Amino acid sequence: MISQLKNPVVLLFIAVFCTASLSLPEVGVTDDDDFYLPAGHSYFRWARKALKDPALALRKDQLDAHWSLNREHPPLAKWLIGAGRYLGHESTGLMPALDAGRLGTCFFLALVVSLIFALARERLGTMPALFAALAFLLIPRLAFHGRVNTLDMPVAAMSTLFVFTFWRLHRQGTAKALALMTLAFGLALSTKLNAPFTLFACGVFWLVESLPNFRGDREGVRFPELPLWLVVVPLGGLIIQVGLWPWLWPDLIDRYIDYVRFHMGHYPIYLFYDGQIWDRPFAPWHAPFAYTWAVLPTTLLFAALVGTAVLVRQAIGWERFDRRSSPNEGRFARFILIHAFIAIGTVAFSPVPKYGGIKLFLPFFPLLAIAMGFGLQRLLEALPQRKWSLPLLMALLLSSGVIDSWKYRGQELSSFGAHVGGLSGAVQRGYERQYYDVFDRHLARWLSENTKPDARVYFEPNHKEYVRSGPYLKRTGDLRSDIRLSGGHRADVVILTHERRWRNFADLAEKLKRRPVLYEHQVDGVVLWTAFGR
Repeated sequence: MISQLKNPVVLLFIAVFCTASLSLPEVGVTDDDDFYLPAGHSYFRWARKALKDPALALRKDQLDAHWSLNREHPPLAKWLIGAGRYLGHESTGLMPALDAGRLGTCFFLALVVSLIFALARERLGTMPALFAALAFLLIPRLAFHGRVNTLDMPVAAMSTLFVFTFWRLHRQGTAKALALMTLAFGLALSTKLNAPFTLFACGVFWLVESLPNFRGDREGVRFPELPLWLVVVPLGGLIIQVGLWPWLWPDLIDRYIDYVRFHMGHYPIYLFYDGQIWDRPFAPWHAPFAYTWAVLPTTLLFAALVGTAVLVRQAIGWERFDRRSSPNEGRFARFILIHAFIAIGTVAFSPVPKYGGIKLFLPFFPLLAIAMGFGLQRLLEALPQRKWSLPLLMALLLSSGVIDSWKYRGQELSSFGAHVGGLSGAVQRGYERQYYDVFDRHLARWLSENTKPDARVYFEPNHKEYVRSGPYLKRTGDLRSDIRLSGGHRADVVILTHERRWRNFADLAEKLKRRPVLYEHQVDGVVLWTAFGR
């Protein structure tokens, strides 16, 4: 046990989990928090009831009562959110319920960073793999998504777990290898709808690698033999998903169809991109690629571009990784590139809503971080070989991530790279300056310190989300308990959040400018919210 704790992968996991957990009191509240935290709490209460009285817990009325919350998404991440809430809040009282629930998401953040390190270390060695893991952490938006109650970082972690497991085991053909791949895929499938596309990428990879085995003769085309995993993994994964999701049990077929139907017809969510509001039609295919380019810290973007070029050259056989490489060295490059393209391309090229910056395709970023590790390796080869070359290059390439993480702390969803001019340059280019209706803690503390007793506060242009978020911040102590979130434009304070995805934003700004400005919160010279008095 002690020897396992000395494993660098385990040490990295512990370090990331503890660091993320300690920083939770600075992370604002999203509209997703009020979806997933109550659901996780309800699921975990059912699990405790099932241990005490299984017959009672398995009754349909009990399943419906505990599992109806947020039934449109699979349960795995919410299981851990509920467990974190119980361990950190109910049983120990160490943390407010909001932050305790986020321990579950911190677990997934630590897991994905550890997997990036483990997968990259196989090909690059320890230091470039550590660079890849740190690069992922120092992308401010990823650090934010790894510390809130939502499903995007969990599905990134579980998709990466399946990628890691598949790469290690898919050619072994043993029963143990099949079981582990099936388990990993089942857990990913139980997290969010992105997971099946990871399996699809594995199928594409197998097809590409099997092309030399296709044969044509007078009798027709001879196809390579289908691998067993292609059948066992999806079927077994589906069984695991059903087993972890008691909501489905009373009426399996109809409820699973409802789940799929919901996502096939997902309601539109506004996105401000390229200077206009996108609803229907959804944002164009290039939006996910443009957002990725814009939000990456500049030096990390450079490492990613260099690393991607290296992987492409290896994938098509233009170069070897080093002189000792086998002829099959390009397999890993093709594997990473196929998975990365499908992870982001699924959102880019399918008729689905595109919103929230990069949140919908977070499984792409662990693969991009591995590409950054390849970029570091190639740049290192171009430098004189000195003892200080590697640490100096790592520090240089990580520097913009460190700067952006500090610059946008508490406002990570407003982060943009220096190559687009930071937040101010991105706004001029037509990007949204913030999203997700985040009730940030700085705002809550300002209200607590600068409003009279029993003050009424109203938010524009989306008050209903802040009404849901406010009670959490009252329980954490960030928002004064007597403040009432009500009153419309007759309120004592009206907060205008500058989100241009709302069509009435310009009219609201014009109407409210007649009122006295109490405070404007700016980042990089850009106003994120304005407090107006009466």
